Amino acid sequence: MEIKIKYRGKEQILKINKEKVKAIDILKALGLSAEYAFVVKNGELAQEDEQINPEDDIKVINAISGG
Repeated sequence: MEIKIKYRGKEQILKINKEKVKAIDILKALGLSAEYAFVVKNGELAQEDEQINPEDDIKVINAISGG
């Protein structure tokens, strides 16, 4: 399945070899951990096991922490 995402200000297409893609699959395809990044689906924070469809508006955002 091909999923169009926005990550770090750029649009790209991820090709994931699964019929049903979950938010965690997108993070893994980008080499990211759920501890340090999250997926926003159609303007709302997506849970790791939430299904993603090709027509969804997907953004991947890196978590920023400070001390």
